[in-house]
Amino acid sequence: MTFKKRALLLIFTLLSFIISGQTLTGVVTDKNNAPLVGVNVFNDSGKGVITDINGSFTLALEQGSTKINFSYIGFETLSQQYYLDANELKNVKIVLNEVSEKLDIVVISAGKFEQRIEETTVSMEVIKPQMIENKNTTEIQTAMEQIPGVNITDGQANIRGGSGWSYGAGSRVLVMVDDMPLISGDAGQVQWKLIATENINQVEVIKGASSVLYGSSALNGVINIRTAFPSKKDIDKHPSLGYTKINTHYGFIDFPQRSSLIWWNQYKRRVYKGLEFFHAQKLDNINLTVGGNVFKDQGYRKGEVTDRKRFNFSLEKQDEKIKNLIYGIKGNFLFQSTGSALIWDSYENGYIPLDDKITTTSGDVFNVDPYVKYTIGNNRHSLNTRYLHLINDNETKGSETNDDNRSRLFYTDYQWQKRFEKINLLITTGTTNEIVYAQSKIFQGKNSRSNHSLYSQIDKKLGKLNISAGARYEYFSLDSEDGHEINGDTIYHFAEAKPVFRGGLNYQIADGTFIRSSWGQGYRFPSMAELFVTTNVSDIEIFPNPELRSEKGWSSEIGLKQAVQFGRFRSFIDIAAFVMRYDDMMEFTFGQWGEPEFDENGNVSNFFGLGFKSVNVGKTEISGIELSITGEGKINEITKINFIGGYTYMNPISLELNKSYANDYYGNPITYNNSSSDSTILKYRYRNVAKIDIELLRDKFSIGSSVRYNDFMSNIDYIFTTDLINNGDPNFGVDALIPGINESREKFKDGDLVFDIRVGYQLDEISKIGFVVNNLFNREYMSRPANMMPPRTFAFQLNLKI
Repeated sequence: MTFKKRALLLIFTLLSFIISGQTLTGVVTDKNNAPLVGVNVFNDSGKGVITDINGSFTLALEQGSTKINFSYIGFETLSQQYYLDANELKNVKIVLNEVSEKLDIVVISAGKFEQRIEETTVSMEVIKPQMIENKNTTEIQTAMEQIPGVNITDGQANIRGGSGWSYGAGSRVLVMVDDMPLISGDAGQVQWKLIATENINQVEVIKGASSVLYGSSALNGVINIRTAFPSKKDIDKHPSLGYTKINTHYGFIDFPQRSSLIWWNQYKRRVYKGLEFFHAQKLDNINLTVGGNVFKDQGYRKGEVTDRKRFNFSLEKQDEKIKNLIYGIKGNFLFQSTGSALIWDSYENGYIPLDDKITTTSGDVFNVDPYVKYTIGNNRHSLNTRYLHLINDNETKGSETNDDNRSRLFYTDYQWQKRFEKINLLITTGTTNEIVYAQSKIFQGKNSRSNHSLYSQIDKKLGKLNISAGARYEYFSLDSEDGHEINGDTIYHFAEAKPVFRGGLNYQIADGTFIRSSWGQGYRFPSMAELFVTTNVSDIEIFPNPELRSEKGWSSEIGLKQAVQFGRFRSFIDIAAFVMRYDDMMEFTFGQWGEPEFDENGNVSNFFGLGFKSVNVGKTEISGIELSITGEGKINEITKINFIGGYTYMNPISLELNKSYANDYYGNPITYNNSSSDSTILKYRYRNVAKIDIELLRDKFSIGSSVRYNDFMSNIDYIFTTDLINNGDPNFGVDALIPGINESREKFKDGDLVFDIRVGYQLDEISKIGFVVNNLFNREYMSRPANMMPPRTFAFQLNLKI
């Protein structure tokens, strides 16, 4: 046989080998013939692929009869039986139907994979973008206030009473955008203003310790804000131009009921106005989005003026050569000037800061997030990275305070997921690394922090039972250039490490009835601000505490979720009993931490050394019950209703009431008992919180209302209730330091009940107008002592979707 013939025979043999076997190919679309990207196509043995950007798939199969499943979030799962002869190539066209007329809430945050909310092992709530948009949300944190069991105080989130008041430092709730933390590296402060409200797909809230999957700041829970590329239906309206959304609003602040609160011109109301835009376009296999926001607010407090400009973008590409390889980059840029006050001047002048002092922060914050995702078979790899840069220039009454701060944060999270379809098992494992460099006089020089962790979780489905278990090992180190004195020694380096564990079960006991139970540990390393901050805000000192220890604890709950359906209306009713325990809980505490200073006339010049400091208050427990209801659906052909609501009862207590956890400047021991106005409850918390938001849509009209209730905040730092604070001390020639705290607490002892209302009208296919009234009855209320909340506000909206 000649060489040429041998070569041809070899080539023929190889080609025969390559094309031998059976292959199923096809395209998956929706009913409008739009291709669906990322559909799971698999057989009962677990072998499968996902569809590409064109909705296409190719799956090699064994000869004979095989059942193939087509699964896609938001669509009904389709199973088809196919018979393939030897070496057969079969091409199919698959059309999936959207899930209709039922409440099909899918979440990712609970286990870092897609699952129905009723099957999760933890308590979760979800907010959809319609409510965020219709409530004229200028900062996402205001929408968070409508979630059952969630409260925001001075920008710090707390879930089910897990936190009290911590002014601008440290957070027990991890706030994320697309699984990436958005918390500053130095102060541990949530960057709410950096979050683009114009491109939110849904907000997912996990209640309870979530440190295993998410790390230190998730001690009390997680708020994960998810963005999304618009649907192909929206994009295809104008394929060459893409999809554009523009929201504009103009609002004004009403006059408060008490004339003494009006510090501005009584014939001219304070105004706020803003514009948001979002544009998305598909360029071949590239998804491009850009968005931005311009917002100006004259403010209801004197001097609290906000001028904000924000820009964001995302660029995502599906590789043309390597199937299922996706990479991209996202970015957010914020330029702002914002005024802030810590304490009022008095109850009579509740909208004027103490001594008329406002701290104005002018700064730039930006993050850039490159990422890559790759799926091969049942393996999914993802690498998310972030660079977060923060610069704050602070001044009070136009004078520099030397309180400027800047920080740089480098973050990476690599995750691998392996799905064993045949045994219904999912393994998630990964590593997170974070390095922070901070420089500021208020943090006593240059400091750096590093955090490294390994985590793993398994999720197993056994019939109607879902099992979840995981572990994480976390290492923290902190280095200070100047050193800090602790127990007489100068320390330049801190380091500690700790493992945490979690487990959970969810069992479907009947059609639409799910019972769950979970237990998880939590752990939080103190932020640089809590350890080292030394500054003055409105004449009140903030003191450092380099001896502050990490807090740790655990949370547990048992819950029942029931799906209820009436015709085309469906809802979930959820009830849960929970308990959380903390060791060495960190609390922002007001006391006499400094030495009193006097001027040449013998008058006190530094507030008697009073101020705030973060301290460990010992062992605490928070237990309670929570009822929440979520629903949506059609009442008739032209009327639809959406609602979310709930009631939370909390019993937050100290387990060591009489244990001394700190000493004041004079060495007097401080206990929870002698430092509290009501030691039967932890400070700056409520026992009862109830909320509901309901919206009715009929043809082109919509009307909605939000209601929030909380009872009286009975326990605050005792010193706030003393004569020195409320009436002054004539022996030292001192007037009341913060007048009116006791007077206001007496007035508001029955709690707060606040109503909002909104109406909207769809003018045509692309434009909608709206009118929003917040604090409808113009009630006075406070979020904490000496912090009066805004009076009634009105806002007009115009929304365009092109």
